[in-house]
Amino acid sequence: MKKGGFILMMCLLSWAMEAKITWGARAGLSYSSLTQIVDDQVTYGGRLGFSVAGLADIPLSRRFSICPELAFVNQGGSYCYIFLVNDNRKEGRHTCNYYSLQFPVNLVYKINLSNWQMGIQAGPFFSVSTRERERHEWKTRDFRPFDIGAGTGLYVEHRCVFFSVYAQTGFINKLREKQPSESQIYQNDVTFSFGYRFR
Repeated sequence: MKKGGFILMMCLLSWAMEAKITWGARAGLSYSSLTQIVDDQVTYGGRLGFSVAGLADIPLSRRFSICPELAFVNQGGSYCYIFLVNDNRKEGRHTCNYYSLQFPVNLVYKINLSNWQMGIQAGPFFSVSTRERERHEWKTRDFRPFDIGAGTGLYVEHRCVFFSVYAQTGFINKLREKQPSESQIYQNDVTFSFGYRFR
């Protein structure tokens, strides 16, 4: 078993070395929002933040590649809350701000036009966030620090410099505790970035 795992690891390593991996970096603005559904109506509250990332482009063929990233993102947003305290209904709006390490892995389809390249990408992501706590005089509760979701976007590249637009949505409810009258809360982001590939 150990021998088979070692052989597999060496095969993957040799494939990665022969695949001519291109490394890159990007930075830009992100618009983050917390989305909830209340009485079949979607409501959300957003905020501006930033996103920086390192990335690798691993070619599979002339048109397709795998692009994993390690991103540091300022996330958050706002949403409405409802609490019942001593049979009294408490309503308000909570605004939050936290940081996340994200690990997206995208499949990229490339279209080459002379000195320009356009790419369409999509794939899953996993993220780990710093602690975010909702605080009120009558209630305190924590957000979940983990999220799993999917993203999609496109980029335009010219001579190693690229501009990208990327949107992603989380699948895990951010609230650990939910009141009967509350909805689930999900994190969504749209990021606009400039980047460079080191060729």
